[in-house]
Formats: sequence, structure tokens, C-alpha cells
Amino acid sequence: MEGRTLKNLVPNVPAAVAALPRSYLALMGELPLRPIKSGAEYDRAARVIHRLALREDRLDAGEEAYLEVLEALVERFDRGHEARFVEAVSPTLLLRSLVEQAGMSVTELGKLLGSKGAASELLSGKRKEPSKSQIAKLCARFKVDAGAFLLRARAPADAA
Repeated sequence: MEGRTLKNLVPNVPAAVAALPRSYLALMGELPLRPIKSGAEYDRAARVIHRLALREDRLDAGEEAYLEVLEALVERFDRGHEARFVEAVSPTLLLRSLVEQAGMSVTELGKLLGSKGAASELLSGKRKEPSKSQIAKLCARFKVDAGAFLLRARAPADAA
């Protein structure tokens, strides 16, 4: 295939596309870059990102460019689906998850909230919601919407 370019192999290929690095085009053949619309597409994209991230220090320019765009598409999908995820999670479960991901201890959360007892009660589920001032501190620390720490109102079962 030496001496053969994409432009020679496929007629009417725009010059900008023909000039893309081969590694970029190979990845495009595996998973074209377009908005992610389903969980299955998200999973495929996540697998490609993971595979490329493992080689991050050895990626060529084409692979780096592809990875950057694919990560942006995944982040866009995440932002669009984050609200639905948060609605399904209780404030207690969300707080536990955020604290775990941050590697925080109950003592550290207590310092953030102003009370180790309150931190313990929130993490155990004894207290169902943080106070308004605690919500403000949690939102600032974890960069999440305040509504995530509020219990969802349930409609009465017999409401018509």
C-alpha cells in the first residue's frame, strides 16, 4: 500500500479528511465520532477511552486528537444524563459515594460540615437531609447541584 494515499484509494475525499493521521482514521473506523445517544454507545466509547488512556504516554498526535474529542462526547452525554441519575439516588447514598470517591474520613467530612456528629448521622442515614448551610458547603466542595441533597417529594398514590 506504499505510495497509496486515502485520496488515491477513495475518490472525492476532502483534502482535510485525507490529511488526517492514519491512527485517527483507524479509530474513526472503529468508533466514528458522533453524539452518544444510548447506553450501548456510551459503553463502547468508554472502552475505547480506557484502552487509549492506558497508553496515554505513547499516543501519537492522531490518537490524542481522537481521544480528546471522544472524551468531550462522553462528558456531554454524562451531563445530559446526570440529572436522571441524581433523581434516583438518595441524599445519603450520594453523600456516601462522594465522600468515598474523595477519600474523605468521617472526621474530615465533620470538619467540612462543622460537626462530626452531623457527618456521622448523614452518612449512616439517621439524618435524611443536610441543613441548608451544610448543603452549601457540600455543593462547594463536591461541585454538585443543591437539589441532589434534598429528598424528593413523592406524589400520593391515590392522586388523580
